[in-house]
Amino acid sequence: MKDGIRSVLELFGVVCLRFRPVPRIWAIWLLAVNGGCLLFITHVEAQVLLAVTGLAVIVQAAIYQRIGFTRVLGIVHLMWVPMFIWMATRAEAIQADPALATWIAVLFATNLVSLVIDIAEVIRFARGDRAPHYHWAKASAARGLAA
Repeated sequence: MKDGIRSVLELFGVVCLRFRPVPRIWAIWLLAVNGGCLLFITHVEAQVLLAVTGLAVIVQAAIYQRIGFTRVLGIVHLMWVPMFIWMATRAEAIQADPALATWIAVLFATNLVSLVIDIAEVIRFARGDRAPHYHWAKASAARGLAA
C-alpha cells in the first residue's frame, strides 16, 4: 500500500513538476478538467468519471512500479472510451444542466486530445521505445526506475 501511494505521488510529481513547460501545462489542464468532476459530484456522470480516474491512477501506479515512467502509461486512458460512450447515452439528461453539459463538452474535447497523444505514445512503446523517459529522483534513476 505504501509503495502504491508513493508511486501515485511520484507520478503526479513528474507530471506537475518534471515535464517540460508545454507538456506540463497540458498535463495540469488535463488534471484540472478531470478534477472538475468534484464540482459536479452530485451527478452520476461526475461520480463515474471519478471512479474511472481513480482506477486509471491505480493501474498507472502499478505499471510505474514495474517499468517506470514509460510511454505505455497512457494506455489506461482507453478507459475513457466506454465512459464517454455511456455518457453519450445520457445526452438528454446532461443537456438539462447547462453547466454540466459545458463541463462534459470541455472534458470530452480535452480527453480526446489526450487520448490521441497517448495512442501515439503507446505505439512508440510497442515499436521499441521502452526506456523510462522521466525520473523522479537521482536514486530512482540509478536503480533504473523512472519517476
